[in-house]
Amino acid sequence: MEYTRKKIAEEAQVSPQKVFRYIKAHNVEPTKRVGRTDYFSESDTHEMLVFFEEERKEREVNQTTADDTISKDEYITALKDQVQDLQKRLDSKEDEVSELHRLLSQEQQLARTEQSKRLELEATNTKLIETNTDVLSEKDTKIQELEKKLLEEKNKGFWSRLFGR
Repeated sequence: MEYTRKKIAEEAQVSPQKVFRYIKAHNVEPTKRVGRTDYFSESDTHEMLVFFEEERKEREVNQTTADDTISKDEYITALKDQVQDLQKRLDSKEDEVSELHRLLSQEQQLARTEQSKRLELEATNTKLIETNTDVLSEKDTKIQELEKKLLEEKNKGFWSRLFGR
């Protein structure tokens, strides 16, 4: 028995155009041609039907796999949730950075205050040292004068010391 493209398409439950494309791709030659109608052998027809059946099974497997995967809406929702979570994390990190900047600013102010106090203390210490040095110089001068007088007294004779001349 011989089959036309239309009959093969009906049995395979595909469009006649799909059968035509298969015939072109696989170079299937008709066994007989009446006018513009091509007739194909039973073995060629069986090969085409098996091919279309396997293709349909493969499509069903792919469709089942696609149904198992997340739908577009669910995927978009999941992505939006991730974006919100990341935004919360970002806000948290921004707060941490602001707090660290505030603490750094305070630390710098304390360092400046400490440095100014240290400079004040150094200036005060310098003044005290200079004052003490002046006082010590005066005392040294007085001590030297007293030692000089004592030496002079020592060098005087007994009678001059006695009568005070």
